[in-house]
Amino acid sequence: MRELSMMIKPASSLCNLRCRYCFYADVSENRYVASNGVMTEAMLDCLVERICEALEDSGTVNISFQGGEPTVAGLAYFQKFADKMKAYPKIHVNWSMQTNGTLLDEEFVQFLHDRNFLLGISLDGYQSIHDKNRYDASKRGGFYRTMKGIDLLKKYKVDFNILTVVTHDLSKHPKALFDFYKKHHFSFIQLIPCLPELDGEDRGLALLPEDYASFYIAFFDLWRKDIEKGGTMSISMFENLACMLQGMPPYQCGYIGQCTSQFVIESNGDVYPCDFYCLDEHCLGNLHELGFSEMQQSAKAVAFTKNSECRKTPCDTCRYVRFCNGGCKRQNVCWLKDDMCAYQDVLNRILPQLAYILKK
Repeated sequence: MRELSMMIKPASSLCNLRCRYCFYADVSENRYVASNGVMTEAMLDCLVERICEALEDSGTVNISFQGGEPTVAGLAYFQKFADKMKAYPKIHVNWSMQTNGTLLDEEFVQFLHDRNFLLGISLDGYQSIHDKNRYDASKRGGFYRTMKGIDLLKKYKVDFNILTVVTHDLSKHPKALFDFYKKHHFSFIQLIPCLPELDGEDRGLALLPEDYASFYIAFFDLWRKDIEKGGTMSISMFENLACMLQGMPPYQCGYIGQCTSQFVIESNGDVYPCDFYCLDEHCLGNLHELGFSEMQQSAKAVAFTKNSECRKTPCDTCRYVRFCNGGCKRQNVCWLKDDMCAYQDVLNRILPQLAYILKK
């Protein structure tokens, strides 16, 4: 390998918040061991060895930290990781992290700046909607703590984007959400649909097909009008589709139409092919016993990819299938209802307008 990408969960499913819709809490509760705690230094040493082994001490590794909440692992963990990678100067590391931002302080953010981290900040828009779903064990909302973390990132000039989980409730307020982004000058946005639980249960939070269609169409209209006035807000979904209109391949996993076996690393060294499927039956092995190349070629990895076709019957006659390719296997469980495809409704509305924007 000359390049290696991975997602690491240094604190397993541990988190300082208790978000109502947390998909990883749902995933971990369906495993024999829900949480493996914070990664030990011995496990970290093993991980670094496996990275160097796969790259043969030269190349690029893209390391993304998620959770749970990765900052629960503590600043010292990330400092040790960075220091250990310094021993291999021919390996270039691209660091990134998805975090709720509530535990960031000056020292932590200074470190993130010095190591050129890219951060994704989980923020569901304005306070009332954010705190309704994202709170701690005492039911105390995290909005102001997250905004304080964002202020520190701005102060230390750490690059960040905003990740918003679009719930059933939030889908009714696209303009309020867009205005919030504009007010705070947030330039890079990723909108993630809220999913039902693995067993199909929905606590009234997940998007219904009609929610998905109405929200993304309305949000696109707001974004388009802003772009036409000189706005520069980047929405990952719209930019991904714009790239595809220009003949480029999709860069978002959910638009490929088939899963690829990724490396999602739990704190005990267990490796899974996808963040949505960190389940016992999908475990590719443990880094103490197997390297990345062996796991990538394992029977479980091959089976996971082979059985990941996302298309359903209506896709066969859909004019837009080359853009969504049936969607994500995990996400599209709620997009088809009585032959209604929310993907199709959204693409039918926004693709012609995106094509027009690209020609201007």
